Amino acid sequence: MRASNRDRIVEGALELALSSGFEALTFEALAEHVGLTRGGLVYHFATKQALLEGIAATLLSRWRAQAQAELGKPVEDSNRSERIRALAASTVGSQVLPGELSFLLSGGPEAAALAEAWSQLCRDWIGDPGELDPIQRVAILAIDGWWANQALQTGYHDPDDEETRRLIIALAAGDRAL
Repeated sequence: MRASNRDRIVEGALELALSSGFEALTFEALAEHVGLTRGGLVYHFATKQALLEGIAATLLSRWRAQAQAELGKPVEDSNRSERIRALAASTVGSQVLPGELSFLLSGGPEAAALAEAWSQLCRDWIGDPGELDPIQRVAILAIDGWWANQALQTGYHDPDDEETRRLIIALAAGDRAL
């Protein structure tokens, strides 16, 4: 399925921001990068502020949808272990967009709002992290590290190691029968 122009714009903005920073991101450069006119960009995002807010909303929506797809049923019909497993699987099983980490570290108010929204998503799906046992907390840290490794594209660790992925997910969900 072909990506919508709005999705292409968001992904293109993240790619450009990764290489040049969000301060250098212009509508002209973005239009050229994604193959649209400046007017085509403005149709979807009237201002740079609207673009940044759109990036944040798109990322959060994507993260929520991936976790929901992994869960496979309504959140209210799931228990904590199922939600943790779904959030963990969606995090280590999804592709990180180029520039996703750059956006979160950009220091802008949209990035801060997105980081808080991610924290709220984690609280909603995981609950109080203080209630997790130490192995689960270490597994959650491993998930964060897995995501950061993917976002940085260091290649230092093998991000496609299925056995490690399954282990991290199981430990995060509290499954000790490995």
